[in-house]
Amino acid sequence: MKWWKTRVEAVPDADCSMLELDALMELARSFNGYQREAAVVELARRADPRAIAPLLVCTGDWVQQVSDAARQGLAVFMRDEFIEHWAHALPAIAYVYRVRRIDLRETTDAIEAFLARNVDALERHARSPDNAMRRWMFSLRLKQSHDESELLGILQRGVRSNDLPTAQLGLEAASRLQEPSHRRELLVAACRSRLPRVRTTAMRELLAAADFDVRSLVRAMCMDRSAAVRSLAVGALPGERDELARHAKAILAQQASDDRLRVAALHVLFLLDDPQALLLARPLMASPTVPLRRLARWLVLCAADNGRVEMELMEILADESPKVRRLAVEHVRRGAPLPSPDALMRLGLARRELAIDVIAMLRSGSPWDRLLFVLELLHGEAPAGGLADAITNELHVWIRAMANCYVQPRAAQSARLAALWNQKARLLPNGRPKGLLPYGFPELTDYHLRAFHVI
Repeated sequence: MKWWKTRVEAVPDADCSMLELDALMELARSFNGYQREAAVVELARRADPRAIAPLLVCTGDWVQQVSDAARQGLAVFMRDEFIEHWAHALPAIAYVYRVRRIDLRETTDAIEAFLARNVDALERHARSPDNAMRRWMFSLRLKQSHDESELLGILQRGVRSNDLPTAQLGLEAASRLQEPSHRRELLVAACRSRLPRVRTTAMRELLAAADFDVRSLVRAMCMDRSAAVRSLAVGALPGERDELARHAKAILAQQASDDRLRVAALHVLFLLDDPQALLLARPLMASPTVPLRRLARWLVLCAADNGRVEMELMEILADESPKVRRLAVEHVRRGAPLPSPDALMRLGLARRELAIDVIAMLRSGSPWDRLLFVLELLHGEAPAGGLADAITNELHVWIRAMANCYVQPRAAQSARLAALWNQKARLLPNGRPKGLLPYGFPELTDYHLRAFHVI
C-alpha cells in the first residue's frame, strides 16, 4: 500500500524543527490537520528534494492551508538540479492528476511546464515507468517546440509504440507537420504499427489526402493481419478487384504458403464477393490452423440455407478449439435459430469440455432446458474449475431470468426436473462442496419449481 493511502496517529506536542526528515514525512499524513500543515511548511523550508513526493500528495489535502503550503513548497524544487528527484516522484505526480476535491490545474500546468524542459533527463532517471507514465512523458515532449525534422522523429517513435493511447497521440499531432512529405512519412510509419487500430487510422488519413499516391501501400495492406485493415484496403481499390482475386487464389493454391497469408487471402476473396470463395473455403474447414479453420467455418455458415444451419452449428460446436466454438455461440446469440436443445445437451454431456458453450447457447432457448442441463451436469461427475464457476453463474442468471418467465415446462421436462431435484442432496453432497455453489442452490430455485408445479 502506498504511504499516502494510510494515516498515522497525531503526535502530541511535536516540534517539527527538531524532527528528522523521515519523521516529518510521516507527520505529513497525520490525522491532525495542524500537524500536517506544520510538517509541510518545515519540509518546504528545509528544501530537501526527497520531500517532493510527500509535497505532491499534500497538494490534494482537504485542508486548504495544507494544500496551499504544499503548492508553495513545490515551487522551491522546480529547478533543473532536482530533475532526478522529480523522476523518482512520478507516481506521486500521477496522484495529483487523480485529485478531484480541489482545482489543481495551476499546479499541474506549472509542473508540466517545468518538466517539459527536462523531459530527456526525466525519461533517463524514471524508475520502471509504466505505460501511463511513458504516455505522459511523451505528451510533455510534444509540448516543447521542435523543428520539423526533430518533431517527425518524435512522432514516428510515438506511432511505433505498443501503447495505443501513445500511438494515437502521435497520429493526432501529425497536423503539426507542415511538409506534406513529412506527414506522408509519418502515416506510412503508422501503417507499420503493431496495433490494428493505428494502422486503420493511418490508412484512412492517407486515403483522404489527395496529394498522396498510396495505391502500392494499400495493395500490400490487403494482406494485413487485421480484418478491419484488409476490409478498408480492399474497398479502396475498386479498379483492381480482378488482380486482387488472382493474387489471393494463388496464395491459397500454394500449400506451403504462410498460414497468416492464407487467412488474409480467403478473407479478401470474401470481401470481393468472389464466387469461388465458398468453394475454396469448404476444404479449409478441416485445416489444422485454427484461424483458417475458423474463417472457413464462418464463411460456410453464413452461406448455409435454413436447412443446413443447424447441422453447421452442431459441427462448429463440436470443434476442439474454443475460438471456433464461439462462432456457434455468437451466431445463435445474434438471432440464428437454436439447434435442437436435446442434441445440444447430449453433446455437452458426452463431451464436458463443450458444456460451457452449450450453456451459453441454451440461454437463447427455453429456461427449463437451461436448468435441466445444469442439473444433468451435476448428476454426472462433479464439475470443477471453469465448469463449476459457469454452473454457479448460470443458476443465478436463471433465477433473474425467471422473474419474467411465463413459459410452462413440457411434460417430459417437468418429469426429469422433478426427478433430478429430488436428488439434490446427492447432486450437492454436504450442501456446500468446495468451489461450487458455496451456499447450495439459490433459494428461489425451489420457489420457481413449485410455482410452475414441477414439484
